[in-house]
Amino acid sequence: MLDLRVQAGLSQEELADRAGLSVRSIREMEAGRVARPRKDSVRLLATALDLRDGDAAAFLAAAGHGSARPVVRPTAAAAPVVSVADAATTGLRWRGTRPIPDGLVGRDQELTELESLLRQNRLVTLVGPGGVGKTELALAAADRFSGADTTVVVVDLTTVQRDAAVPSAILDAFGTAPGTSDLDDVLSGRRPGDLVIVEDNAEHVLDGVATVANRMVRSFPGVGVLVTSRIPLGLPDEVVRRVQVLDVPVNDESFEEIAASPAVEMFCRRVARVRPGFELSPANAPTVARLCRRLDGLPLALELAAARAGSLSVETILAALDDRFRLLSGPRRFGAPHQRTLADTIAWSVDALSDAARQLLYRASVLGSPFTLDAVAGVCTGDPIDELDVPMLLAELVEKSLLQPVHEFEQLYGARYKLLETIREHAYAGLSAQDDLTEFRDRAVAWCATYVSGLEGAWSSPDRDRRYRAAHANSAVFEVALTRAAELGDWDTAARIVLGFRIAWQYQASVAESGIRWATLCAENVADKETSGRLLAIAGRLSNLTGDIRGARRYYGEARTRIPGETEMGLLARGGWVSSGSHLLDTQSLAEIPALVADARKHDDVQRSATVQATCGLALLRWGRLEEAKELLLAWEAALVNPGVYPDEIAYMALSRVELELGNLASARHWAELARDSQASDDPERTKVAGCLAMVEYHEGRYDAARALLDEAEADIRGHRGYFDYLVMLYRSRLAREAGEIEQARMTILEALNRMLLEGRVVYLLEVLPEAVAVLHALGRSEAGDAVCGELLAWQESMDPPMLPTAWGVLQESCESASVAAGWPEPDAAAAVQRLAHDVLTALS
Repeated sequence: MLDLRVQAGLSQEELADRAGLSVRSIREMEAGRVARPRKDSVRLLATALDLRDGDAAAFLAAAGHGSARPVVRPTAAAAPVVSVADAATTGLRWRGTRPIPDGLVGRDQELTELESLLRQNRLVTLVGPGGVGKTELALAAADRFSGADTTVVVVDLTTVQRDAAVPSAILDAFGTAPGTSDLDDVLSGRRPGDLVIVEDNAEHVLDGVATVANRMVRSFPGVGVLVTSRIPLGLPDEVVRRVQVLDVPVNDESFEEIAASPAVEMFCRRVARVRPGFELSPANAPTVARLCRRLDGLPLALELAAARAGSLSVETILAALDDRFRLLSGPRRFGAPHQRTLADTIAWSVDALSDAARQLLYRASVLGSPFTLDAVAGVCTGDPIDELDVPMLLAELVEKSLLQPVHEFEQLYGARYKLLETIREHAYAGLSAQDDLTEFRDRAVAWCATYVSGLEGAWSSPDRDRRYRAAHANSAVFEVALTRAAELGDWDTAARIVLGFRIAWQYQASVAESGIRWATLCAENVADKETSGRLLAIAGRLSNLTGDIRGARRYYGEARTRIPGETEMGLLARGGWVSSGSHLLDTQSLAEIPALVADARKHDDVQRSATVQATCGLALLRWGRLEEAKELLLAWEAALVNPGVYPDEIAYMALSRVELELGNLASARHWAELARDSQASDDPERTKVAGCLAMVEYHEGRYDAARALLDEAEADIRGHRGYFDYLVMLYRSRLAREAGEIEQARMTILEALNRMLLEGRVVYLLEVLPEAVAVLHALGRSEAGDAVCGELLAWQESMDPPMLPTAWGVLQESCESASVAAGWPEPDAAAAVQRLAHDVLTALS
C-alpha cells in the first residue's frame, strides 16, 4: 500500500482524509502491524487510491479478501487485540465515554421512558437541537439499562468524515486493532441484551449510520442500538424520541416554582462548581429565572453561562445575553469541536441545511415566536422559496431540530412553530448579513395589515372563535409588525392593525398586556380623535381582562369623551365605563345605565345592543339590583334568536348568579350549564364558568362535586391564563372551613382579599369579607371577628350597594354576639370597604 500511496502523491494524512479512516490505521497497515485488514477498510482505500477493476481486486486479494493468499510480513511488537468475548471474561463491560456523574438534571421521566424503550425496541434514536443534552441522556440510559452481562460500546462519530467509514469507527470503538476484523465478527452470536451500541453525533454521516444500524437490527437480534442525532435515521424499525429543553420558570414571582425548575437547578449546580457556596435564594431567584428563560432551558447554553459565573455575577451574565454568542464562546474544552461554543453548535446544524431551508430559517427569525404556516407563507416566500414548498421546508427544519413544533393548545390554535432564542439570534444575524432584514420586517407589517382586514365582521360570524384563535396564534408576528410600524412612524397602519386584532388579544393575559401597550401608544400618536378613542376603548377592555380595573376605568373614561356615544365603539366604551365603575362602587356608573340601555336598544346592530344590555345587567347584579339585572339579562337572552347574535357564557353566568341569589337553584343550574356548553375551550373566563357551576353544586349540598369543579378551575387557569377568579377562592375557603381545614381557609381568604385590593375589584370585597369574618371565628379570634362583623352590619343598614343574599347569610351566621358599629354611613363607599379589608388582613395575618 505504501508504494501505491507514494505513486498517487498522497501523504498518510491525505489518504486517511480521502478514505475516511484514521491516520493511525494507515500508519499501522503500512508498518505491517495489521495481518488482515478489514474488508470495508480495504475497499475504502481502493476507492481513495483510484484503483479500478483488476487493480482493485488484486488489492483486495493482497489484503486477504480474495482468491490469492496475502503475504504476511513479520510484525514488530504487535498491539494487543482485545475481542469483545475477551472483554466479557475480563470484566470490561463499558467501552468509550461514560456518563458524567451528576450530568443529568430534570430528566428522570425521560430516563425511565428511554430505559423502557431500550428493553422493548432494537433501535432508538434521540433527536434534538445541538446542546440539548442528547449525549448525556443516552449514556445515562445505557448505563441504567446495562446489567452484569451487558456490554456497552460508545461510538463517537464526531470525527468520522464519510458514511462508508462508519463500520470502521464502530470497530475502533470495540477496541479491535485497526483493520483486523469485519463488523460481523463482533456482532454475531449475541443473545438479546448482551450488547448495546451507542452511536453518538450521527447527523453528518446519517446514511452510513442508517445502513449499519439497519443491518444490525435485521441480522443480529442480540444487538441493541441507541443513536443520538439532530435528524432521525428514517428507518422502519426506528423509534424516535425528541429531547426537549429543560423546563424554565414561567414567572419571576414564586420562589418555590423557580426552585422547582430543572433549568434553574442545572444552572445553580454548575455555578456552584466554579463559585463554591453559590445557592438559589429569594434575592437572586428572579434574575436566575430570567436568565434561564433567555437561554431557553438549553443545557449547553446554561452550562456555558454557568462557567462564566466564576468571574461574572449572574446579573452581569443576564445583561450580556444580548450578545450571547460572544459571552458563551467558552471555556468548554471537552466534547466535539462543534459543541464547544454556542455559535459553533448552531452553525453546525445550519450549515448542513439546503439553501432554501436555510433561507426560510433566516427569514422566519423576523416573525417572533411562535408563528404559523400562514405567517411563514405570507412573509417569508420569494426566491429561493416557493410558497408551495413551505410545508416541506418547515418539515425539514423540524426534522433537523432547528424548529420546534408547539404542541401546547394545538387543538385550539392549530399547528404552530417556535425558534429557540439561541437559534433565532443566529438566524437573525444571518438575515442581517444578507441585508435582507429590513425587507422582511416590512413584509411582516404588510401581511398583518392585510390579515386584520380579513377579520372585519368576524365578531358576528358563526366561526368567530376559530378566526380569532387563528389570529391569536400569530400574536408574536403582530408584535413584530407593530414594532416595525412604530419605528417607521406609520401610526395609521399600526392603529389599523390594533383595531383589527383587538379580539384576538383577549385570549391570554400576557398577550393582552401587549395589546394594552400598543393600543395606548397608538392612541397617543394617531391624529384622528375618534380613532384614538376607539384604541383607548380597546385598552380599557384588555385592562379589565388582566385585572387592572382602575386602568380600565381610566381608559374607558377617556374613550367615551372622544367617540360619539351612539356608535358601536361608543356604546362599547360607555358599557365598559359602567362595568368598571360598578367594580369600584362608583355611583355615577349606576346613574348612566338607563340612558346607555336606551341608546343600545336604538342601535341597528342587534349583537351590540344585546351585549350592552348584558353588560349593564351584570353591573346591576353587582349592585344588588337583582330583579332589574334579571330583566336586562333576559332581554339579552331573547335576542339570541336573531342572526349574528351568539351565546355569551358571561351573560349566562350572570343569569345563573341572579337566580342563585334569588334562591332559584334549578334555574341557576340551567343557566350555569348553558354557560359551560356555550363556552369556547380557550376562553379567558373559563375559571368563572367552573366557579359558577361549583356555587350551584355547593348550595345544593354536593360538596365533592363543588370541590372537583374548583380543582378543575384552578388547574386550568394556572396552565393557560394566570388569572384567578375570586369566586374560586371564596368557595374554596367555605369548603375548607366546613371540612375543618381552617388554616387552608385562612390562606385562601387572605389571597382573595389581597387579589381584590390589588385589582381594584372593590365590590367583590362585600362577598369576601363575610367569609373572612367566619374564618376569624373558626380560628378563635372572636374579638376581631365581632369587630368586623359590627362594621358590616352597619354597612348593610346604611350603605349602597347592600351585600348579596348569600354573603349576608354567611355574615348573619357569624354575628350572634356582635353589635352594630357606630359612625356609619361613611361618605366614600369604596374607601370604607377597602379600610375594612385592610383591617381583616391584619386580623388574619
